[in-house]
Amino acid sequence: MLTTKANERRNFYIKALIIPVIVLTAMFLILRISPFGPRNFLISDLSTQYLQFFTELRRQLLHLNFSSYSFLISIGDSVVPIYSYYLLSPLNLIIVFFKNAQLPIAIDLIIWLKLILANITMSTYLAKKYQKYDVMAIGAGVAYGLCGFVAMYFYDLMWLDALIMLPIVIMGLERLFYQDRVWLYVFSLAYTIITNYYMGYILCIFSVLYYVYLLLLNQPNKLSLKPYIKQQGRQTAKFLWYSFLVGGLSALVLVPTGIAMISTGKSDLALKNFFLKGSFGLSSLVNLGVGANNFTGRLVHDPSFFSGTVFIIAAICYFFSTKINQRSKQAAGFVLGAVFLGMWLRPLNTVWHMFQKPAGFPFRMVFVLSFLVIMLGFEAYTKGVFKDRQLIVRTTAGVAVALTVGYIFANIFGKKMQPFKFTIPQLSVSNWFLLLGIGFLALTAFLMIGTTVNSDVKKHYLVLTIMVEMVLNFLIATGGAPFTSQREYAKAYNRSEKVMAAVNSDDLDHGRAYRSVVINHPMKELYAEPYYGYNDALIFQNRGISSYSSTLNSHTHHVLASLGFSTRNIRRIDMLGGTAVSNHLLGIRNQVVIGKHRVKVHKNPQVAPIGFMVNDGVQNLTFEKNMIFNNLNRLVQTEAGNNKQYFKAPQIMATKSNYRRGTYNYTLKIKSQVTGPQYLYIPSKRLYGVTVSVNGRKLSSIYSGLGTEVLPLGTKKMNQPFVVRVTSTYELAGLASDFSGMNGNAFKRDVLENPTSTFEFDEPEKLNYQGSNFKGNVNVIKDHQTLLLSMPFDKGWHVTVNDKPHQILKVADGLMGIKLTPGEKQLHFRYEAAGLGLGRLLTGIAVVLMLITAGVRIKKRKM
Repeated sequence: MLTTKANERRNFYIKALIIPVIVLTAMFLILRISPFGPRNFLISDLSTQYLQFFTELRRQLLHLNFSSYSFLISIGDSVVPIYSYYLLSPLNLIIVFFKNAQLPIAIDLIIWLKLILANITMSTYLAKKYQKYDVMAIGAGVAYGLCGFVAMYFYDLMWLDALIMLPIVIMGLERLFYQDRVWLYVFSLAYTIITNYYMGYILCIFSVLYYVYLLLLNQPNKLSLKPYIKQQGRQTAKFLWYSFLVGGLSALVLVPTGIAMISTGKSDLALKNFFLKGSFGLSSLVNLGVGANNFTGRLVHDPSFFSGTVFIIAAICYFFSTKINQRSKQAAGFVLGAVFLGMWLRPLNTVWHMFQKPAGFPFRMVFVLSFLVIMLGFEAYTKGVFKDRQLIVRTTAGVAVALTVGYIFANIFGKKMQPFKFTIPQLSVSNWFLLLGIGFLALTAFLMIGTTVNSDVKKHYLVLTIMVEMVLNFLIATGGAPFTSQREYAKAYNRSEKVMAAVNSDDLDHGRAYRSVVINHPMKELYAEPYYGYNDALIFQNRGISSYSSTLNSHTHHVLASLGFSTRNIRRIDMLGGTAVSNHLLGIRNQVVIGKHRVKVHKNPQVAPIGFMVNDGVQNLTFEKNMIFNNLNRLVQTEAGNNKQYFKAPQIMATKSNYRRGTYNYTLKIKSQVTGPQYLYIPSKRLYGVTVSVNGRKLSSIYSGLGTEVLPLGTKKMNQPFVVRVTSTYELAGLASDFSGMNGNAFKRDVLENPTSTFEFDEPEKLNYQGSNFKGNVNVIKDHQTLLLSMPFDKGWHVTVNDKPHQILKVADGLMGIKLTPGEKQLHFRYEAAGLGLGRLLTGIAVVLMLITAGVRIKKRKM
């Protein structure tokens, strides 16, 4: 027969499991999100990154073939940082039970499950910590699992594992501190780092702050701080040792990932991110109430720390109640203050974000603030703080005033998101939600007053209010989100897959491999927001150009951006912007347009494949930023082995400009100076809001994106006049100097028709599956002794030539090359992510040290 306490705990765990399932399912039903409705969460990064990465992960899982390098990520890249940043959560294994066309359902299900688990871990942590197995702990779990961080960032689902693990890590840290039980802390924090090193890093910082909180919390009143810290030296050494073991166990992922991330543009430190300045102002107070943010303002907003009205009020009461001792208030003040200052002061905020300013989605560590607010609010509840009627009323009034001040400042000083041409305030606030927030404050205060652990009915009403409020806040936060029809996605996927299967078979020819640029209108038309198909090569298995991830190789970005391909920032490179020269260099053989009913394929048989022989001048070729036509010209000169001028600026015969009704209008009459394709490149400008027409014919709207790229103006004859009209929502200074034409006949004669040897893969059909290990051969002639592989230079590559190790060079300012001697050569390429061997060694050492430590602990207990 169960005791009353055991029965209480059993009932609590049943409710802690069932209630989040009901709440999350109800929320998905309201939103009509699969698997409970016809829509899916393919918005923001879910549609441009996760869907594609999950498709590739599913393919590798089903084939049990894990390649550390992929030719499907732009022009080729290591898969290791993508795995460690996006894909290592064990919950991702759910995707193997869904077909590719149904993967959005699997992703929605993973999000649903992760939010439920976050609810459960927080409820369990609070119940165990305070030994209060009642429904308020479940309400706290709901507030945590649907806090402001979740409402704004749930579609970055790889971050949600940290939300699940934070209560477990802190439970482990408290056990280490109080009970000398260390392994929960070690394994939970190591798991968090391994599944997502970025959030693991944030939890490491917070663990240090929380350890200091525990030290301050347990400082005897009669003992001053300095001797107390000295007295706790052994305890601190224990914390540091087991934290060291955590780092060692994670080294298998951390070391190769760290080295790989150095090769991205994100390795550069911007000094301006360390200037002493506040990161947000009083408008952030809108987050004290429900409905502070929505989807439109997801990239630029104040910290979304909303954690439920009851816990915000209770956490503030914590510091004013006589029922909380002074030492607890001091310790709590330290950890809350440290986290708040870490968000507010720009240098500290930069440190929290791995020494980089977030490119959108700011304040990614805000969930730790919500954790603290909910924890302290729940502690106030267990200590009977809610009995103090006057304190509750005064605090609620204070929060209402602060919330109002926040809305006043948001209305007065709300910045416009000019880079994105949104006309709404930065915070996207709606003043109606001020009234809603005050309404919840009044209702919550009424229910809080007099509520204790024994107030069964009022507790349940209070928890019900929490659930309604948190779900409502989530619904408001997703307001304006253009959810996608799952049925339409499956339809577009199936059509595109059928088309690309035929195209991909044409990208292999007698051992040579090529690339394709694909404009996929069925996929584009799925989304209300502009869709660029950055990573769609991973879905449809075609080698392409574009990529969008936080791990994009800096060499890839530098070379492609320098040749005129569209780029918005260091994380993106688009397929647009190709010229005859860059298409030849990169082996872009097929230009594919998938329409609603028709498919157009333009095949260029004269481009070089992935791997061809050039003269040694390519080893010293460098590119200059924004000097696109000079870069293209030098590339042709290097390959042709001469100093001819292949690109020539046209003659500007007349220009005209005017400004009318918010639009700048430019008309240029131009005379070409060469026979061949003519181009326009507007440096340092995003082409959003820019339209171009040639002789009255407007260029495709696909060029009016968020990046800047070479625009094709058509092929013209020598001295042929034509008129270019440009309209823009912003001024375009110096436009007349941004045109150039290419001598097509000279390029064809000196490059395309100049015979050269090409690299032939032994098994090109396996390139997409075994990109980290391939063989091939090439015949080297005297005049062309450098093998140029149109893939980014990466120190992880190792090559043998005729079974002898050989050096890999960086050529063309970022691509991969090999200097060879004349004759027939057999080459074998193997890729191992740099640092993987060191990571294995360090993790192995950490495992040995952990086993030794465990043995010593067991021996001590037996003594």
